[in-house]
Amino acid sequence: MSHRRMLRFRWLIASGMFLGACASTPGRGVPGHYALDSLSDGCLRNPAYCATLTGKETTTVQAVGTAVASGAAVLAVLDKTQEEHIQEELENCANLARSEVLIRHRQQFVDPTPSDAECRQWTTDAQGRSVTWAMRLGIEMHEVALQCAQGKLNGLRPGGFSLEPCYRHDLLTGQTTFISCEQVDELLANGCSSELKGTIRPDVVIHTGNPLQALAVFDFKFPCVNINGDQESKWRRYPEGHPCHPFNQKEIYLRALGPEPRMLVPRWGVLQ
Repeated sequence: MSHRRMLRFRWLIASGMFLGACASTPGRGVPGHYALDSLSDGCLRNPAYCATLTGKETTTVQAVGTAVASGAAVLAVLDKTQEEHIQEELENCANLARSEVLIRHRQQFVDPTPSDAECRQWTTDAQGRSVTWAMRLGIEMHEVALQCAQGKLNGLRPGGFSLEPCYRHDLLTGQTTFISCEQVDELLANGCSSELKGTIRPDVVIHTGNPLQALAVFDFKFPCVNINGDQESKWRRYPEGHPCHPFNQKEIYLRALGPEPRMLVPRWGVLQ
């Protein structure tokens, strides 16, 4: 296994304990339609997705769009029309991701969409890891959705967004800072995953050009089974003993970044 792939694997293990807005990695006994709905390894796949600890802009478009200093005044606000357009495009990305990934694996399930029992079954992912289908589909759908979001937001708001930015939030002081993906790499390589406690990674943050000045926060949710009017995706609440107890995912994002987070679910759009 390559050094980089080993880091990715360690990242997934660490994220199960501390990351993804303090979300625990689902495993055996966890409902399939909630499994791994906000974890992806995009931060490690492409360090440019994360801003640096000091807030310095990178020159790579994936991190925060294109660095356009002259557009700072424009990015300082997010008008209702632009916000609605961004939300619509992200909803489209969520729909695209679910359709594309299910078509990719259409031979694996009895029906076009997997049943709850099928979501709980174990499979081997592209990296050779043993995961449930809920976990595998969630990761792959996130990858597609983030690639789609990157293309859309580069056109809609260059310089004013981040995909999977890495933040450190201190629940005691209320302070939020950045932790770069390079630092994550180093911590994992040195066996210091405990240092990642409290770090969060919302999927999409719309900001002023400085990712610490968030204007809107979105998180993709990919239930493994189709949900209906009697069901809905929910923000995960952290159990007793968890670093984020007694809060849920939405509350942590809100505390750390300010704007009320919005959940993007395929076919349903924004759910609270």
